[in-house]
Amino acid sequence: MTQDTAAPAVGLRSGALRAVDVVVMALASSGPIQSVAVSLAAILATVAYAGFVPILICFVPMLGIALGYQRLHAWQPSAGATYTWVGRVLNPHAGFFAGWIMLLYYTVGTTSLTIPLGSYLLSFFSDHAADSPVAVAVVGTVFDLMVTAVAALGVALSARFQLGWAIFEYALLIGFAVLAVIFIARGNGDVVKPSMSWFTVEGAGGFKSLISGVLLAIFLYSGWDTAAYVGEEASGRTAGRAAVTSVVLLFVIYSVSVLAFQGIAPIQDMQDHAANILAFVGERIGGGFWANVMIVAVLGGTLASLLAAIVSASRIGFAMGRDRVVPPWLARVSGKYGTPLNATILFGLLNIAFLWGSTLIGAVGEALANIVSTLGLMAAIFYLLTAVTAIWCYRRQIVSSAKDFVIGGLMPGLGAAFMAFVVVYSITSGSLNGIELGFGVGLALVGLLLSVISAKVGKAPFYTAPQNPH
Repeated sequence: MTQDTAAPAVGLRSGALRAVDVVVMALASSGPIQSVAVSLAAILATVAYAGFVPILICFVPMLGIALGYQRLHAWQPSAGATYTWVGRVLNPHAGFFAGWIMLLYYTVGTTSLTIPLGSYLLSFFSDHAADSPVAVAVVGTVFDLMVTAVAALGVALSARFQLGWAIFEYALLIGFAVLAVIFIARGNGDVVKPSMSWFTVEGAGGFKSLISGVLLAIFLYSGWDTAAYVGEEASGRTAGRAAVTSVVLLFVIYSVSVLAFQGIAPIQDMQDHAANILAFVGERIGGGFWANVMIVAVLGGTLASLLAAIVSASRIGFAMGRDRVVPPWLARVSGKYGTPLNATILFGLLNIAFLWGSTLIGAVGEALANIVSTLGLMAAIFYLLTAVTAIWCYRRQIVSSAKDFVIGGLMPGLGAAFMAFVVVYSITSGSLNGIELGFGVGLALVGLLLSVISAKVGKAPFYTAPQNPH
């Protein structure tokens, strides 16, 4: 950043993360095991046993968007990622809007992490307590404070914590997927045997239901972009490659786990255990001990995801504060720990506020379903903006060769078109209920108003600096 953007004297620590650290943080942010725990019941309720179809449909567009991230990161590594790139290439107000909805994603969205933390831990002691919104919120608050402290102590410490849990949870998830396939093949209990309808639009309940399932799939994938937010702290260009690698790995993990787990029991039984569904899966397959092991895995994986969410939000807030489009105290970095301390503490506390708000709205399962669908819409919007920005930024280079056209133009273009369709169709077709629209559209539009106020009041150079040429 140039001096006219008032960059702080102390910045983020370059080279603090290795390549493996960035990949693990990206995967942890998506949180395969906690994402399955949160969304498996919602997937079954939305598309029945055709959950693999939206996961497959989302893969190619998501890979195209990841390639766009990789190119934009190669041009300008930034803790703000999409916020910075959209603001510099397209329009500063569009950049602020992107940053705003990304912050919503990583603050409102953390309720999809803190709620399972509470319900899964409480299920060790009482199923009744696990279904109590107040008890769940209390436990989630304690975990959030712990994770915020870890995030404040350094990005390298955060990465080490996530690496340890990643090895354990991925091994357990794949292992249980294999056991689930054996369990279903033997016809134990009232399992649901696979059929061709699991792989058709009709099996998903029709096109409208499929698009609702696509929103859930976008939520499952989303989070790999954390690789971009720690790009200033990573060595070389590892963040861009980590984004692409993460999307491929997530496709494999989600495809295997959803296909394996969904037939363990009839849909109604799965819905009855929505708040701790993976513990139910573990108990069905191996008994009470393995249910407890699954609970531990979900707790660890969810903690890692919550940590990644706070790291991501604090880096986005840091970048916006550095540009003075939000209060510049958010850009203050701890000289001792190399972290944006103020931003980390603020977003950790906001997570707690949204946690209590969401649990008081209704039952745990209903809150989870509303939040998951909202996150998919928010992610679709900022992924759309990123893909468009990548194409426009490299608009001359992408016609220089067939390879550049496919990687820099066609693939991100498919991602942009797909996300645009999902956003428009979701809003206009009635796929989202009032709460989901209120969060996903209402709060997002507030960002445009705040951007206008920021430009008028703060007069930050971000709004007046010339746009970056190709």
